[in-house]
Amino acid sequence: MQTLEPSPKAEPVFLSRLDGVLGAELPVDAEDRRWQLAMRIAASGSLGRSGLLSDFLLYIVDRCIRGRTEEITEQQIGVIVFGRAENYDPNDDNIVRSYARKLRKRIEGYFTTEGREEPLRLEIPRGGYTPIFSDTPQVLPETDDGIASGVTEPQGSGVSHPAVSERLEVISPVIQDFSYRAPGHFRIIPGTVLALLIGVLLGVGIMLLKHSRLMESRQEALSRIFWRQLFSRDRDTFVVPSDDGLVIMQRLLERPVPLTEYINGSYRTTVKIDDNPDAKDILKLGGRRFTSVVDLDFAARLAQLKDLVPERMMIRYAHDLRMDDLRTGNAILIGSDESNPWLELFRPQLHFRFRFDPDPDKPSGFVNLYPRPGEATIYTTKGQQDQTYGIIAYLPNLSETGHVLIVAGLNAAGTEAATAFLLNPKSMMPTLLQARTAQGNLQPFELLVGAGNVATNASTPHVVLERIGPPPGH
Repeated sequence: MQTLEPSPKAEPVFLSRLDGVLGAELPVDAEDRRWQLAMRIAASGSLGRSGLLSDFLLYIVDRCIRGRTEEITEQQIGVIVFGRAENYDPNDDNIVRSYARKLRKRIEGYFTTEGREEPLRLEIPRGGYTPIFSDTPQVLPETDDGIASGVTEPQGSGVSHPAVSERLEVISPVIQDFSYRAPGHFRIIPGTVLALLIGVLLGVGIMLLKHSRLMESRQEALSRIFWRQLFSRDRDTFVVPSDDGLVIMQRLLERPVPLTEYINGSYRTTVKIDDNPDAKDILKLGGRRFTSVVDLDFAARLAQLKDLVPERMMIRYAHDLRMDDLRTGNAILIGSDESNPWLELFRPQLHFRFRFDPDPDKPSGFVNLYPRPGEATIYTTKGQQDQTYGIIAYLPNLSETGHVLIVAGLNAAGTEAATAFLLNPKSMMPTLLQARTAQGNLQPFELLVGAGNVATNASTPHVVLERIGPPPGH
């Protein structure tokens, strides 16, 4: 483990007895702001002389920075930090929970005393042990009255903002000329009332701004937990756009292509087409590498995520993907069953399944397999062309060692709606909060997203249905 030079505000650098454990692999980047903050807290007077609290903190931050949050569990902390046996039962020994409560209080104490000027904040949310980092909102400091210290108090007036103080100094004498004293009462000065009202409004505005920035930090932190589970340094993440050539071929043949035929390529050679002079040309479509601009735009936006591990992101054409990729790696599958046959492997884990019916009189759409009171059994564009739907499904991979994200729509607008919703931290925050486990990881979840369809473009995506956890019986 690399250590930091002591800062003027910190005591000598803390030396962890976990150096042998955490240093058994590549050391954490000593320049990482999160690691530097953790080291300052560990060496601070707020944690006192408790080596166990410091070890606890450094262990969970180390695993968080490495993207190995699945190792931040009560069991693992008990074994690594507190020296418990591998098979110890946390239900019988609550040492981790007890120390976690102490650690949270000590960290809060640090940020109210010696760490009050820290530009980065660390929090261990209750119910889990995975730390969350957020930038400290830059707001004006407050005085004892709770009003921003940058506000001035011109003589003879209430508190006002610097931006308006100059104007108040000009108009205050004029206003005071019209002041009066009510019989038997104190003198009322309109300029004072006006300035006080402005000061109160500014104080409220600052509080709202501070709250807004804290909410943004919370949203970003949850979003980063989500993307870090999909993009990690210990496995590849395959981004698989839709095979639109396959869709065109299936529509012309009025025949679906199962995954087995798609994998071995027999759907392009052995399929029987009677009395169709264009059969060969139609079959060639299945081998053409066509995909949607919406899918490519989504892949490009994924590549810009802060938590992306560039060397681990693989854009793989659907026909080139292999079964083993979905066992050993993470995957983001884009498109419906019709355009991405690999979704067939995950159908048993879905609450909302795509159904295409070649009969134009029958609706195609997302089937709601387990409808709740007031919900429809199928969500379709039939009869409402100005509406579209898409799904976002977060599931385990085939070996349950990684994760799979499915983003699909009934059409290009539906996929666009799902991707726009997914990439908006504010939109995703309620679902991620519900899906988060006590260990700080995310359990499977599924969203049916609806949006207006304006000239094949999605507008105002919103959640229609939400499911947290696997479907019944799975």
